[in-house]
Amino acid sequence: LVRIAQEVGNYETLKRNDSKYTELLSALRRYWAENPEKKVVLFAFYRQTLSYLAERLREDGFDSVLVFGGIDKADALARFRDPSGPRILLSSEVTSGGVDLQFSSLVINYDLPWNPMRIEQRIGRIDRIGQEAERIFIWNFMYADTIDERVHDRLLERLDIFTRALGSMEGVLGEPIKDL
Repeated sequence: LVRIAQEVGNYETLKRNDSKYTELLSALRRYWAENPEKKVVLFAFYRQTLSYLAERLREDGFDSVLVFGGIDKADALARFRDPSGPRILLSSEVTSGGVDLQFSSLVINYDLPWNPMRIEQRIGRIDRIGQEAERIFIWNFMYADTIDERVHDRLLERLDIFTRALGSMEGVLGEPIKDL
């Protein structure tokens, strides 16, 4: 158990075995091969996750803009809006409300919050008046058979309760990416 705990906490081991990041990188490469000029908004809850993703993406040749509490949000968003700026925004919940990013057509939930309204707020950054894309995409990354999948399933249940009570609504969670 000690050996496993040490390996789990080892950054180099994480980098070698991080199937979630590997799938993210592969999916982004496919997306940008088909949509080379499109910008992507990725949400994660933890600062450390966002910093990790920024470092990994940089190592793989992709610049990103990082936004979380304590960072100059206006400056970071201006860099992301710039057509020649980085193509991916890595953000905490700090940009999940009140920020217009309709020039993007893909939201990635690298982790899922328990509250379905948080998902709606994240998606609402790109799904707004002025969105030029015919379709927007929502990708949810999770490990199968883990708490990630349980959170996703629970969110779907909650959204189904809203649908039954209020009538039909657009798919909020998109298609899950379960096989990492």
